[in-house]
Amino acid sequence: MTSAATPGRGRLGRLDALRGVAAVVVLVHHVSMTVPQIAAAYESSAGLTVYSVGWWATLSPLKVLLAGPEFVLVFFVLSGFVLVRSPLAARWNGARYDWVAYYVRRVIRLAVPVLVSVGLAVIWIVLVPRTVGAAGGPWLARQDTPDLGLGNLLREASIIGETRRPDINPPLWSLVWEMWFSLLLPVFVVLAAFTRSLVSAPVRRVLLWAAFWCALAGLGYVTTTQALMYLPPFALGALLAANFDELQRCSERLAERASGRLLRFALAALGPFLLVAYWILRPLTNGEWSDVTLSLRVAGAFVIVATVAFWPAAQRVSGPRLSGHWPRRLLTWLGSISFSLYLVHFPIVVAFALLAGPGRWWLGALVSVPLSLLMAQAMTRWVERPAQVYGTRAGASVSERMPRLAPRR
Repeated sequence: MTSAATPGRGRLGRLDALRGVAAVVVLVHHVSMTVPQIAAAYESSAGLTVYSVGWWATLSPLKVLLAGPEFVLVFFVLSGFVLVRSPLAARWNGARYDWVAYYVRRVIRLAVPVLVSVGLAVIWIVLVPRTVGAAGGPWLARQDTPDLGLGNLLREASIIGETRRPDINPPLWSLVWEMWFSLLLPVFVVLAAFTRSLVSAPVRRVLLWAAFWCALAGLGYVTTTQALMYLPPFALGALLAANFDELQRCSERLAERASGRLLRFALAALGPFLLVAYWILRPLTNGEWSDVTLSLRVAGAFVIVATVAFWPAAQRVSGPRLSGHWPRRLLTWLGSISFSLYLVHFPIVVAFALLAGPGRWWLGALVSVPLSLLMAQAMTRWVERPAQVYGTRAGASVSERMPRLAPRR
């Protein structure tokens, strides 16, 4: 395989920006759930008044702005894309990837911020006890009396082996699957490389494999098999990484045609629609059909990431022309704190919703949103980045001490 066919290895600023947008949507979703009318509509659409607050937030296209669980799948696709690129490039260039250093680095990079986030969540729970009444809505009621016992703390901090919903810091449910994907990365690298061996045309190849992984995810949603629900999005990201350069060239050719520009706009609309199709179609579906429409969010996450990765307009947002503009700076900053924001925001949102009291959710939001952003910045600077540096050093050190497993220098 020539170097021209290997996946690019530089960071893509537009995907970092997308990660920041996804983290903000998750934050806004949880803030919206402190509104009793929205939380009730999220639970059930039965008897929901058209054009009410709950209707706009759950059954209208505006749902995409509050699609927190759906944008978690965007995180999964992005992780699949980013983590597969380096080992895949090494494989195709005839080099050996340092898996020993990778595993040490990756475990530390995930585990340290998670441990700190659990500790911070405990502090918030102790400072603002979660004695929630029914007036706060069904979502806040579910946050009542989390288990602060040692066993539960260890279970949530371990982020592996347990797939049930955490109750100290609930967003950690997704880190379970991030960790499993990280541990299984060699398998995903092999699968990503294999996608290039069956069909020569890159677009057709990607569409066929994307259909396969989306169908597998659909089976997972219908059968409630969590591994099938949550691992295919990582495979979809790996698929984009394996075919990145060819898809980039196809995108550049399409940019020269009017039909290509129309196709991009269609994909830009299709991704968000698929992401929230379950909600738009919720009043019309039930049973297994409801599960099938829910699984469409996997395809939506894939289309959104692909659109941002290959659409020239998205590339311009991260390009040098906008390097000094505040939208670019804001998106870059949000991308840089996205992981920490995801980890720290939930207990803050709940705490200030309780302090504000029923009917004053907006007051809690006025405090919890900026405070979450500030805490995320602090977490990024003093926890996440040091963990990355230490993980890189520890990985290199362990690799040097295990010459039989490390690649030849």
